[in-house]
Amino acid sequence: MRKDVLLLLDMLDAINEVLENTPSDPEVYYGNKFLRSHLVRNIQIIGEAAARISDRIRESYPAVPWRLIIGMRHVIVHDYFEIDWQAVYDTALKDVPPLKPFIEAIIAEFNQERSE
Repeated sequence: MRKDVLLLLDMLDAINEVLENTPSDPEVYYGNKFLRSHLVRNIQIIGEAAARISDRIRESYPAVPWRLIIGMRHVIVHDYFEIDWQAVYDTALKDVPPLKPFIEAIIAEFNQERSE
């Protein structure tokens, strides 16, 4: 089983991919199938890692919208044939950016605990 800190690092890597690759222009987003696939895959990774995070961590950080993150992953995986590309774009633009500081703070606490 993958450790929580590694799952959080997976989340952070995927968050960074989304942040670095989400265009502000929706025409660029809709005009590039590869880009949409890349973003949806990284949003899926964020959700998959969140689903595997221990209950202890999820309960310790209730400000993180764990259920919503995991729910988006379920929609992507189980409704892959009917992906709502507008919802993916909205998630990339609006929901992923505020998630980054939460995940970075949790990782920082892990690192601090290990150094003490």
